[in-house]
Amino acid sequence: MCGIALLWSVSAARADDATKTAKAEELMQLTQSDQMMKMMEPMMKGIMAQANKDMPAEQRAKAGDMQEKMMALMAASFSKVKPALVKVYTDTYTEEELDGILSFYKSPAGKALIQKMPEVMQRSMPVMMQMMSDMQPELKKMMEGVKEKSK
Repeated sequence: MCGIALLWSVSAARADDATKTAKAEELMQLTQSDQMMKMMEPMMKGIMAQANKDMPAEQRAKAGDMQEKMMALMAASFSKVKPALVKVYTDTYTEEELDGILSFYKSPAGKALIQKMPEVMQRSMPVMMQMMSDMQPELKKMMEGVKEKSK
């Protein structure tokens, strides 16, 4: 009798896990996680270009090559990392929380958030670029300090 109860509880837990996983996958699909990664690429490139602008040309070219390779790797890796991200969602949120989050993203406000996020990100890019530009003198001092310590 105990064995039957144990088997039933394991089966129920697996069914609950499958339901929760399906909800996490739906959330990633609704929020267009793969598209968000693609949209972040130009912003990241801009930030990196701003950070590298004071480098000597040869160093900047090498950094640019590395950044291109990094971006291509990140883009190609999303499908590989998706199961791990789904697990992060299922480990972080309860099923009830996933239900609430899904309800929000299916609501008019949630749909508007998703629809307008590309515009928000595009409009945020100049703000981030200006912030990086403003931070440049301090970052340069920090880099010089690191160079001095490494000598």
